[in-house]
Amino acid sequence: MMRKNLSSGLIVLLLLALLLSACTEVSRSGDPTATPEPFFPATAEVTQDPLLPINPTPTPDLVNPNPVRITELEYLQEDTQVLVMAKLFNTLEDAILRDVQLEVLALDATGSRLAQQRTSFRYLFPNETTSLVQEFEINSGLVITGVEVRVVDGLIDRTLKYQQPLTIQNTSAFRVGNNYNVTGWISNTDAYTYTQVLLNAVAYNASGQIVGGGQSLFDFVPEEDQVGFSVLVNSRQGEVIDHVDVSPWITSYSASLEGGNWWNAVSSEDWNFAVDQYNQITGGAVLKNETERVLSETFIILTVSDEDNSVCFANNSYYDVIWPNETVVYAVTPTRLPDACLGKKVDLVVVPGEFGLSPVDFNPLLASQAAFTDQDTVSVSVVNNLNTSISHARVYVILRDSASRIVGGGYQTTQLIRSGSSTSVTVPVAYLGDQESLTISVFATQPADVEFGQ
Repeated sequence: MMRKNLSSGLIVLLLLALLLSACTEVSRSGDPTATPEPFFPATAEVTQDPLLPINPTPTPDLVNPNPVRITELEYLQEDTQVLVMAKLFNTLEDAILRDVQLEVLALDATGSRLAQQRTSFRYLFPNETTSLVQEFEINSGLVITGVEVRVVDGLIDRTLKYQQPLTIQNTSAFRVGNNYNVTGWISNTDAYTYTQVLLNAVAYNASGQIVGGGQSLFDFVPEEDQVGFSVLVNSRQGEVIDHVDVSPWITSYSASLEGGNWWNAVSSEDWNFAVDQYNQITGGAVLKNETERVLSETFIILTVSDEDNSVCFANNSYYDVIWPNETVVYAVTPTRLPDACLGKKVDLVVVPGEFGLSPVDFNPLLASQAAFTDQDTVSVSVVNNLNTSISHARVYVILRDSASRIVGGGYQTTQLIRSGSSTSVTVPVAYLGDQESLTISVFATQPADVEFGQ
């Protein structure tokens, strides 16, 4: 399992160093013969199509309490963008609410529906509160005067012995233009890696009023580990975000992957990241496909945190193709960290991709002739060894100091490369140390959306 956490002092400026994590099992047992209860009593079967008013309302039910209680609800509108934020609470202390189905409506002054969206999540645990964020885009000129959140369906399960495996810690909010970048850690205590986890972020001002929200999809949350996340939060103009509640949802699109030898499909031969004198994160890694098969969509999660374990920077990206037994280079685009967050530690997690197919049986791209063109860029020549053109290529650069330690890097995408031809690309880089003492390593590969023969 290529899962390494690096932690040491940054050289200013400090280079960052390595931690390891472990896995244990969590019981998910229950009575397999038990039948969960529905949220609502069954209704008589409809034998003809009902007439739908402009904004249909559910049948009043003054007897059966809904186990999902809406405790907070707010919305924001900026031109055609509408954002609905809510808090949902499971009132039952002895039951998990499963497959909760919600309907979110945006209404005008007459009560007519201007926007509608169905959404759902897999579990709401006993007495748990979760956040809901829903985004709409409406036609220009329309004005929202109210919103509704309806609980449409779900199951009450009193037999499933399962606890919330995903939790959020140490959230921070950094202003980016008129909005905020919300960061934090997501921890998974389960013995399964969860995919397609939806993060819902509800932002508050110092008075405890909801002033913004945002959503982000996190593709992999590794088993028995924690990784950094980042969510862009839209906020009401003029408001200052004081704190943010982030809730992870396991949805119908999520899968749970059991641990095993598949974690060993990618190894790290060398890696390091640094923060340069301009407070930019930079660096890279050398990775190897340890299998005899093509790996597609290897997922790389990079987190930079400060002395207090607040997340300064969280980035995840796919390495689209790694051919059998191929050694590749990975690097990040130099990115400035928030001024209020001084990076001290780095965490790198590589989730090996799945066995896939490539239209090409080998990597036809060769990068060479790398040289600095100025203080911040490296020029690289990329050769296409196919007898057909390649629409574009991805070029990675890592920089090493005199001790062969990775102290910088960057990446860039090329334009069209014709068959048996080459192209030159300029790669933005950042690094520690003097340029004269650095050596350059370069690598080119094909992205997932590459086209041939164009």
